[in-house]
Amino acid sequence: MEDDKFYELVELYRNPEHFGKPTKYNCSSEGYSPSCGDKFSVYLEVENNIIKDASFDGRGCVISTVSLSKLCSYLIGKKLNFVDSLNLESIKQLVGIDELSISRVKCATVGLDAIKKISAESNKV
Repeated sequence: MEDDKFYELVELYRNPEHFGKPTKYNCSSEGYSPSCGDKFSVYLEVENNIIKDASFDGRGCVISTVSLSKLCSYLIGKKLNFVDSLNLESIKQLVGIDELSISRVKCATVGLDAIKKISAESNKV
């Protein structure tokens, strides 16, 4: 990984966008990665199947925190069920990394998995 990219990711880890429990949300889910101890709560405000706002809180490693921060930015304005089409490759593109060790895959996708749980629950209604 290039030094510039490394420092960019570390800075976003220190000051993640969309971090903190919002006062207004109508969907939430939790994600946990036992391999790294990452544990997050994800909060969405969804109206007419459109994600109006997305945020998260919790603790995790650089990869999980940055992935979730970028994912929240990316999803605002999209349909909730759009998350069903996302996968590890989508997260790698959002974060801007080419390779991930097998032990970091769950770190990268813990936030996506939590948001997919919200989408799955909304499809049951």
